[in-house]
Amino acid sequence: MSEEDTYIRAKLTDINGAIERLTQMLNRMIEVISAITEVQENTSELTLAVNANTERLDEIIRLVKELELAAPVAAGAGGPSLADKSAVSNLQSVLDTLETQVREGVIASDLAQKINESAEILEGKGAASAIIVKMQRWTRILRTYGRVDTISPADLSKLRTDIKEWSKDISKMR
Repeated sequence: MSEEDTYIRAKLTDINGAIERLTQMLNRMIEVISAITEVQENTSELTLAVNANTERLDEIIRLVKELELAAPVAAGAGGPSLADKSAVSNLQSVLDTLETQVREGVIASDLAQKINESAEILEGKGAASAIIVKMQRWTRILRTYGRVDTISPADLSKLRTDIKEWSKDISKMR
């Protein structure tokens, strides 16, 4: 074998090594691009879920504001016993509205805000302070979650149970 053949063989070996390194680098780049695509898809899904929750919250806030506006009219329409019953019904409707928000996949920070708003409404309408304290406790619990974290199924179950107890307490006021 001549010196020229040895030189060509060495150059071909170098080229082959370079091609293998390029192939490995391209494979890694493809993996990174795949991971970025997955992250973008997950972000899109999260954005859709957050938008759906926001729309639902807006709807509930609108309903609560309508209840706030309707409460003074209903209270002035009848005698004191009718007003008491109306106030209890309004308190119950606030809890019913809150209960519709408690579902799988709800964002903890959104629900914490809704519970806090409901507690303020109930407090303004004269609900028992024990109920308000329990609602504020749930607000603090839900704020321990991350900004866009969903609520764990165990906490959802406990919250549903507490809302049922709050409803029972309000119905006892009748």
